Amino acid sequence: MLKNIFASFGFGAAKVDLVLDDFRLKMGQPVTGKIVLTGGQVEQAIEGLEVEFRLASAYQRGDNIVNVNETIATIPVTEETFHVAPEETREYPFTFVCPEFIPASSVNTRYYFQTNLEIKSGIDAQDRDFVDVYPSGLQEYFWDGFNKLGFVPHEEGYTGKKGGGFQIIQFRPTEWLRGEYDEIVFMFQPAHTQNGVAGFFELDKKGKGLLGLLADELDLDEKKGRFVFTKADLTSGEYAAETIRQFINHHAKDLIG
Repeated sequence: MLKNIFASFGFGAAKVDLVLDDFRLKMGQPVTGKIVLTGGQVEQAIEGLEVEFRLASAYQRGDNIVNVNETIATIPVTEETFHVAPEETREYPFTFVCPEFIPASSVNTRYYFQTNLEIKSGIDAQDRDFVDVYPSGLQEYFWDGFNKLGFVPHEEGYTGKKGGGFQIIQFRPTEWLRGEYDEIVFMFQPAHTQNGVAGFFELDKKGKGLLGLLADELDLDEKKGRFVFTKADLTSGEYAAETIRQFINHHAKDLIG
């Protein structure tokens, strides 16, 4: 009787664990594993078992930090009601295809699987497993182009669907253009990258001396606008790098810093 009372509050209750074959996911590719359900100290009724694929991110809007939490997909495992005996072990195969056209894992954008075990007359059990999501298709070439130029994400965030679905990336040059810019920012909508990558950019040149101070005061060291990289511009990482290089050179030629 006492064990039943404790189990209803989560002590000695059934547990669930998602065991993945790989914690590195690529958009459009399957991930496999198994779900291990282990009974607690008493028999309990299970009313449902599902896995949620979730995104967590944060971005700055004005002076505020906005946290984003979204469920990307819900994977039902079983909806049957059954009883799990004390210390009984059950295993369920797990297969999931990572969606395409979602934000890639980066500085602030993270993904995790949350496994939910619904226990009748008790506290539901959960398990959380973080994973890295890598881009595919044109997104992969887009990211790889910056990487080949030596650009590293310094700040990043995803605005969530309610915020327009933009992934905002502030790059820090480590090779080409190193030390020349305060900010190089590109923002785009991952959901719309089937035929190209488009969005907004900002170039903010690093000020030097009195001329730099004057340029900063008059915003002569900044350039903002839209960018459009077509499928033809992103046929490979190497081609994307050259596209990005030419784009930055073109829009930076009149900047004073």
